[in-house]
Amino acid sequence: MAKKEIPTLKDVARVPEELQPVVAWWQDHGPRTLAWAVAALAVCVGLYVWHGTDQAQDAAAAVALAQASDVEGFEGVVAMGTEAAPLARLALANALYTAGDAEGALAAYDASLAELDDPAVRDIAAVGRVCALEALGRLDEALAEAGALEAAFGADPARPHYLTPALTLAKARLLCQKGDKAAGKAALAPLLDAPEGSPLAAYKAQAERTVKMIDAYAGPKSLFDQAAAAEAEAKPAPEAPAAPAK
Repeated sequence: MAKKEIPTLKDVARVPEELQPVVAWWQDHGPRTLAWAVAALAVCVGLYVWHGTDQAQDAAAAVALAQASDVEGFEGVVAMGTEAAPLARLALANALYTAGDAEGALAAYDASLAELDDPAVRDIAAVGRVCALEALGRLDEALAEAGALEAAFGADPARPHYLTPALTLAKARLLCQKGDKAAGKAALAPLLDAPEGSPLAAYKAQAERTVKMIDAYAGPKSLFDQAAAAEAEAKPAPEAPAAPAK
């Protein structure tokens, strides 16, 4: 099915100890994985409004995009058919991914790549596409695209591409799910070994949590399925209904 149940664990203490690293991975990876995309979109919306427009519909769409926060809201902006539609579709892709509709997110990312002109914003859609393919279990495709993006982004630790950390974490997860835990952990070296104060050093803690997730991962389930199973196991059993009073 296109839509997967997204884990929403509140009480990690209920999760078996061996699965807690996977749950921690989800809490990092899930709603926050594409947060960089939302931030970039906010900048784009600001620039759009700053330059202004003589068309009321375009101005209304820009405001609606800045205020939208869920699938329905972004779909509404896309349906308006204005110049804000390409950015709205990218935000829609992120919202669909977070909501668990990886197939819908993939289609929206593909549409965004066909519409967007700015290379920096297109890169958001490209990395998002890798994450959607991962969620769908299409690991070989995701890994191939991650490798191509890695080459395009370059490997200068002093001036890394702003999406390099997200791509590095995705590549490590993919290698893990392909069965090569050692390669997955090795892929995290640029984040784990980044000198203090460097652009990549801020992601060291997240990389360390990903290492723990890799150690805890037990295939062949995907990370998404394993995190969902952990949530199901953590849920308390429903209370039996009280016996009717006599």
